[in-house]
Amino acid sequence: MKSLTRSILLGLNVLLVLTITTTVYNSQFLSNNNSIMVYAQQSMGLPPMSGMGMEPQQPGPGQYAGGTISSIQNENGAPAWLLSGLWKGSLTNIDESNQGLSTSNLSNDNNGNLPTANFEAEFDMVMLNGSALHKHSIYNFTLADIMKIDDKYYQVNGTATITMKDAPVNDVPLSVKILNDNVISIWIDPTKVNNHFGNTPIFGLIQQNIVIKK
Repeated sequence: MKSLTRSILLGLNVLLVLTITTTVYNSQFLSNNNSIMVYAQQSMGLPPMSGMGMEPQQPGPGQYAGGTISSIQNENGAPAWLLSGLWKGSLTNIDESNQGLSTSNLSNDNNGNLPTANFEAEFDMVMLNGSALHKHSIYNFTLADIMKIDDKYYQVNGTATITMKDAPVNDVPLSVKILNDNVISIWIDPTKVNNHFGNTPIFGLIQQNIVIKK
């Protein structure tokens, strides 16, 4: 009986440690801190962009968001792949003359005074039977335009670098949609990545959305 009790207590302790570790990891990624929300300092899986030895800076005015990726992608029209990971994005240097995203459409073509945009994601991809596990990253995002429907629905279009099996692919057209402040969809041009992510967007959750005004 004592042996059974010790086994149960040991199992509970292991579960508690795993829960705390997972919670701390997610909070560190999604929290509004220097290493996550300030894109000039550190990108996921990439070396610091601001140089060695420089102290992180606090984020400036703008909109910062982050969350998880949890999506099932098709292959030949049927669900075949599971995606799981994290994403983060920001809009800064917003022009006060158009009050940021209050304008329905902003683009380089109409001199819309585009804000500075960043978007990064890192996720695992595995077949539904558990085979072929591998990883992808999205970074080097360049904003082309923003299309806004209302305060809770808008789309950000641009290009980014996508890591693939052989080598990263640059200048891949990318569309990120914000849906009701809860869901994010990421559409990657299938012609640039050999239809690797199927014929549906990559979906995820918005777990933090922070606006800093000054």
